[in-house]
Amino acid sequence: QDRSAISVDTGGPCVSSIDSMAMISSLAFQHVSAPQEQRAPYPRLVGTVPRASGASGTARSSGASATAAVLAAPLALRKARRKAKLHELHAASSELRELAKANLLNNYGERQMIFQEGQGHMLQDNDGESYLDFTAGIAVNCLGHSDPGWAETVAKQAGRLCHTSNLYLNEEQIRLGQRLVELSFADKAFFCNSGTEANEAAIKFARKYHFSRGEPRSKLIAFENAFHGRTMGALALTWKEGYKKPFEPLMPSAEFLKYNETDGLEAIDENTCAVFVEPIQGEGGVVPGSQDFMSALRKRCDETGTLLIFDEVQCGLGRSGQLFAYEISGVTPDLMTLAKPLAGGLPIGAVLLTEAVASCISPGDHGSTFAGAPLVSAAARYVLERVSAPAFLESVRTSGAHLKAGLEKISEPRGLKVRGTGLLLGVVFPTAEQCGAVQKAAAEEKLLVLTAGAGNILRIAPALTVTEKDVDEALERLAKAMEVVFVPEAA
Repeated sequence: QDRSAISVDTGGPCVSSIDSMAMISSLAFQHVSAPQEQRAPYPRLVGTVPRASGASGTARSSGASATAAVLAAPLALRKARRKAKLHELHAASSELRELAKANLLNNYGERQMIFQEGQGHMLQDNDGESYLDFTAGIAVNCLGHSDPGWAETVAKQAGRLCHTSNLYLNEEQIRLGQRLVELSFADKAFFCNSGTEANEAAIKFARKYHFSRGEPRSKLIAFENAFHGRTMGALALTWKEGYKKPFEPLMPSAEFLKYNETDGLEAIDENTCAVFVEPIQGEGGVVPGSQDFMSALRKRCDETGTLLIFDEVQCGLGRSGQLFAYEISGVTPDLMTLAKPLAGGLPIGAVLLTEAVASCISPGDHGSTFAGAPLVSAAARYVLERVSAPAFLESVRTSGAHLKAGLEKISEPRGLKVRGTGLLLGVVFPTAEQCGAVQKAAAEEKLLVLTAGAGNILRIAPALTVTEKDVDEALERLAKAMEVVFVPEAA
């Protein structure tokens, strides 16, 4: 308060208290940020002296120069250390890629990005770069990365009980099954570990249903562009030939019809065991099933005694803006498969069944060692309570509408259509090459998005917790990516 000055023994002139305190802070920063063995003694402070009222301009200029020099030192030090750290990170990333190449099966192709940390809708890679994640781990991380409540639930359960096998009951599995039944059309729930496992189980349950009635049926119907998994039964119901050809012969009783077309449904006959359909095709190109199509399917299955099985592995549990996508059409299935987002990032799958089907399944007909373990079931219970809340689903619908409107604004002037519902949206490109180029340019803008269909659909599937601000940021980055690919023609 007496506006005294403090002199720091730096070999320079006495300067004002503000400048001096700045120097003290910067020198202290250099001291504490250095390794212990390299730390020099703190600079010596020389008591207080009266501030010279008539200090010359030269003295003040000299003092300011000294202050600037001292303040610049820690900044330069930080820059140097950051540069060294980045060099170390790049070296570490290169080493990890080489280790991956040497030790991991190359079934995913060469992958360059290595992520180490995620918070909310952001991912940080091994080089310290941050990315806005609009993939959600392929529609898995519905609450974003490292959601605090989810993390607390998992940590608490991990410290209590993780696994017992299905030789025994556990409360978390029981409560999860109870809640899924309460929230859906189903009377019973079965747990497994992934989407493809859920579809494999549904195939078996459908076969057993007809067998138990004394009328075994083997024929299964799926649809063009469908994706139901990569294990042998689910793979037989998957459309893309490249996924199947090397592994033939597959289950020979699968047939394919055209999606969203009611003509041809007479192929579903009294020999058909079950029809597998996605209410919204995800991998197939982000294509919602129409009301007429879904209703016609239900009608034809009822006429022929065929089971109708909905695969909501990707489109279920809030992504459509409804808890289950079948609620959009109001058509209920006999069985439904779930997986991806159910446990918020931990592996789980489920089949929901009506009593008519469930009553045909006997002990020993199917099973899994890991399925419905306490840890993953606790995580799934937490996720289910979050995503089933009416306010949460309303937020998904609001964010989805905002995202779709923004995508249309940047896509339609370029002749591109946008389709999908909720927070599962797709931009339709004329070629896979063009779509891939935009995906790559988006990554350069630190935005992660997916592709689908024949590689010509830019699939947008962020966490269900995205805000309007997140959406606007993603749209801005995607617009820049499109500008790179769609270069305006010269006048």
